[in-house]
Amino acid sequence: MSAAARPRFSVVIPAYDEEPNIRPLAQRIADTFARMGVQDWEIVFVENGSRDGSLRLLEELHAADPRVKYLSLSRNFGHSGAVCCGFDHAGGEHVVLMDGDQQDPPELIAQFWDKMQREALDVVYGVRARREREPWLKRLGMKLFYRIWRRTAYVHVPLDAGNFCLMKRGVVDAICSMRERGRFVPGLRAFVGFRQDGIPFERPPRGGGQAKTSFAILTGIALEGLLAFSVFPLRLLMLLGAGAMAFSVVVSAVLLVLRALFYLGVLDSVPGFTWNSVFMILMAGAQMLGIGVIGEYVGRVYQEVKQRPIYVVRTRGL
Repeated sequence: MSAAARPRFSVVIPAYDEEPNIRPLAQRIADTFARMGVQDWEIVFVENGSRDGSLRLLEELHAADPRVKYLSLSRNFGHSGAVCCGFDHAGGEHVVLMDGDQQDPPELIAQFWDKMQREALDVVYGVRARREREPWLKRLGMKLFYRIWRRTAYVHVPLDAGNFCLMKRGVVDAICSMRERGRFVPGLRAFVGFRQDGIPFERPPRGGGQAKTSFAILTGIALEGLLAFSVFPLRLLMLLGAGAMAFSVVVSAVLLVLRALFYLGVLDSVPGFTWNSVFMILMAGAQMLGIGVIGEYVGRVYQEVKQRPIYVVRTRGL
């Protein structure tokens, strides 16, 4: 797309079974741009294999206003696949990424834009300052994840910064140039660099429908973020292995001394059989854990070398 034909803003929204939220979210975005005095905008909904009436509703919205566009994927390719699809087809000079459940307030786009202009930034992201409406276990898990990720990742990552953000065209192009399958968006956004800063906000509850991110899905996303931007688990295994070797040497020396004292008649018996058995079981468990961690990395290499498409578009309205 030529620079002259580009809209000023694109809003990319992955949507899976979000029929109750699509229409009100599109209206809120349109109202936000109207207050900003912006007319050349587009919304790119990525319908991610939904089972409800999302596609039919998107077709209606597109027919009523061509600026509301959609891509319907052939199946659910995950949140990251839908985001990749949206980025590939977003033509705006500036691109907003937000979720389709109305938990990312579109009214914040104006604040993102003001901050970007005022501070000459390339990326402005939302920082989830409060999560009181979410279950305590999820809040605890997310806090731990971001802090562990920040300590172990080889790129600087901001705390509690989710997907919701406003990016300049160059940032989006840099992210699109990386065609890896494990696409953890906050990590990719941090990796490309540029001038970035955040705005804290309180994330509201869902506008409608049911939450799609179960504990298992969130765990998978967390593992993807940790393994895609860090080799810390492998280094930890190496350190544990070195520590186990050193510990084994010390234990072996102690047992040799005890056995020598037994032969000299100083001791009546040599202790340690039960303790040694427990130690061997622990070491076997540690080895299995290590094989699992290495398997996670190898599995990701396997996924990359197959070079399958990140997503498949079934139908579109652009």
